[in-house]
Amino acid sequence: MAQAYHPQFPHTPIGSLYPTNYVVCVIDNLQEAQQAAQAFNAAGYDASTTRLMESQEALTKIQELESRKNRFQRFFSSFQAITDETGADVYRSEARQGHHILFVRACASAIRTCSLDEIQQISKLMEQFHAHAIKFFGFWAVEDLPPESKPQH
Repeated sequence: MAQAYHPQFPHTPIGSLYPTNYVVCVIDNLQEAQQAAQAFNAAGYDASTTRLMESQEALTKIQELESRKNRFQRFFSSFQAITDETGADVYRSEARQGHHILFVRACASAIRTCSLDEIQQISKLMEQFHAHAIKFFGFWAVEDLPPESKPQH
């Protein structure tokens, strides 16, 4: 059985998965998600800065993480779920629907502030593969990244 912890996705003290400085999205079709991951590698993103979690793997990771929480962590998580403004539950819901989650690191250092251009470049490439629920998980906040406005024809 795979472990819930992965160095690319540090756990918070309460046992949440929080991919600091990553742009995260959902891609419904597995083949398209794999093509997106390959496109990031072709664009110069190192394999250690991108990660595609197929739906079943994402559900397994979430379930493992939940099962390892102690009583305090479960209590805090239930409170956090009520007040959570990150919208991270959308990824659990999407994985349950058989959709896949793509993570791309937006900056090289965990303590460095990511540039808006870098984040937008990643988001724009994700959109080419019909990505949705695109969010940037920064050090202090989570931000929804709306699709680029498309010209009206």
